[in-house]
Amino acid sequence: MRPLFEETWFHAPVEREGTAVPLSDEETHHAQRVLRLSSGAEVLVSNGTGSVFRARLEFSGDGAVVHALERMRHEPEPGLSLAIALLKGREVEAPVEAACEFALRDVFLLKTDHSAEFRDQDFDRLLERLRQKSVAALKQAKKAWLTRIHSPEDLRAWRERHRRIPLALAHPGEDTVPSPHPKEMHVLTGPEGGFSESEVEYLLSQENCHRLSLGPTRLRAVHAPIAALGNLSGRGI
Repeated sequence: MRPLFEETWFHAPVEREGTAVPLSDEETHHAQRVLRLSSGAEVLVSNGTGSVFRARLEFSGDGAVVHALERMRHEPEPGLSLAIALLKGREVEAPVEAACEFALRDVFLLKTDHSAEFRDQDFDRLLERLRQKSVAALKQAKKAWLTRIHSPEDLRAWRERHRRIPLALAHPGEDTVPSPHPKEMHVLTGPEGGFSESEVEYLLSQENCHRLSLGPTRLRAVHAPIAALGNLSGRGI
């Protein structure tokens, strides 16, 4: 039988061995009420910035603390990030939740010519939900790095800020993603109905933008991000 701590993951900002860090209210509730752990239980703690620690759990009053005993592993920061056009209603949540189980550095939410946005949409609540899903995905997938979720911004403004980073544009056509692959890359997927002609022309005019083929069938916008990430992960990106 495997030790309990191998299946019991938490997220807390532990930086080094020999330190004690309090758990958040949500993590404390999960440990005490859901997993029904007791003081002294050994758990694994990912700090979300590359390190996973074996730690001892201690409860005190309504709170909990993890005492870092040993750094189990440390990983370099992932080089792959996802940019996804905003989808109708809460449809963007499902692909982002699944994407965060990949070794993914960032998720960028983009406003495009065909993206679906409600007037006066509350992006703060959307971001809060997505960031909670990212933490859950970190523990589910047992990752060392927490995927960061960024506020929505215009496609062109976003690309101008990241022009130096190679871009894999999920769009029909011949696959031109280079091999050997770059160490850092953004993958971009569009809204329902795809990108506008002007957007495609703008993106493909850049020297380091490459088409990423997702096969001969047409995928829904909620499925394309996972297909794209699976494709690139299979190439070792």
